[in-house]
Amino acid sequence: MGVLALLLIGLVGSGLGQNCREEEPRERECENVCRGDGTCKIRAALLLPKNTTFDASLPVVEPVFELAMQDDVVRDAFPSWVDFEWRRYDVSDCDAAYAVITAIDAYNDCSHVFFGPSCDFALASVARITKFLGNTGIPLVTTGGLTFDFVQPKQSCHHEYYMMVRSGPLGFKDMAYFIIDIMRHYDWRQLLLINEPEAQVHVAGKSTCLLMMKTFANYLKKEDIIYTPWDTTSDGGLNYTENLKFYLGYKYTSNSGGFLMASTIHEYMLLEGIAVFGREMQPQQTYEDLLIQYVGNNFANDKIGEAKR
Repeated sequence: MGVLALLLIGLVGSGLGQNCREEEPRERECENVCRGDGTCKIRAALLLPKNTTFDASLPVVEPVFELAMQDDVVRDAFPSWVDFEWRRYDVSDCDAAYAVITAIDAYNDCSHVFFGPSCDFALASVARITKFLGNTGIPLVTTGGLTFDFVQPKQSCHHEYYMMVRSGPLGFKDMAYFIIDIMRHYDWRQLLLINEPEAQVHVAGKSTCLLMMKTFANYLKKEDIIYTPWDTTSDGGLNYTENLKFYLGYKYTSNSGGFLMASTIHEYMLLEGIAVFGREMQPQQTYEDLLIQYVGNNFANDKIGEAKR
């Protein structure tokens, strides 16, 4: 609520922003928050999907904003002579093309600030053009923008997403460094990235998991951590057990924990449906028993014999 209030107060004096078109301002009376008759109104556009499949949707978010506007802290932050108006725009299925169309509609309706989109592809499309709308751009506030591209500087017109404000507490970068810190703690230097690209669509729209993995890979490179990517949609008809043989193979099989990694990956994927491994460093079963149980008798016998040699 505090972020909302501070942003909207700043809008009243937004004439100090940059003109990213580098041309003479085009006057539109409706862009002024205050009119000649002494009345002032801030028009905010909610650019979100109606589809409640997505975590951030119009039916879910709009009541939250209305409740926030009734809070004394927010109400007291606005001068008594400033009114506030919400306008809804449906970004159908969080699609990037629909997002641009709704942003243009909101601009034509003289909105002063955009809230959303929250899905990353839709957000990218809108956030690239908001700096060119109006005389000094239209601020865009979002809880999305999870991919690493959105955490780049945004202080001037030369920056891609100038006018965008990320209000969410976390992004994919934060999640990546959470895992990187765990790897540092245990002195792990390489890992297998298991990715189902179109999973978790409700979080950040199309290709949520693919974008997460790209962000993760970006920071793994910076931290000099070796990784092997595994896209589960390009398996060539192989099941998880067969793919573990292929992706883990000789690279991760050793007495230092390779057998354990193969078994725990498979266990988590079957029981939890997520790509997690390495939680237990000292299993109760032997490496031979784990391989036979999770990877298969033939493969286990080959690897056991190879390890003994």
